[in-house]
Amino acid sequence: MARIPEAEIERLKKDVSVQQLAEARGIELKGHGDNLVGRCPFHADKTPSLVISPEKNLWHCLGACQAGGGPIDWVMKANGVSFRHAVELLRADSALAAGVGEPVKVSRTRKLPPPAAPSAADG
Repeated sequence: MARIPEAEIERLKKDVSVQQLAEARGIELKGHGDNLVGRCPFHADKTPSLVISPEKNLWHCLGACQAGGGPIDWVMKANGVSFRHAVELLRADSALAAGVGEPVKVSRTRKLPPPAAPSAADG
């Protein structure tokens, strides 16, 4: 399998907005200084523990999961996929495929189908 060019990885990290990925999942974000805070979608969160730094395009959960990273890490965690698959999902987004113009403001990450239920024959 071909290696993903480092330039492509860096482009995705720069052009895909973590804020927009979070908002696309329905997370309500509120300003807190230079950062945004909201409830982490990756664990049962009663109080806002997700911190997003729009300037750095990074996120971190200060709650139970302690996860964090950039946009590729978000897609990995949100979809339960590998690094390579997360990059492929972001590449497949029609707005990202062009790779030109202003940084992408909205990403429509495709969902993976649920795993197939075991059949009685698997038994």
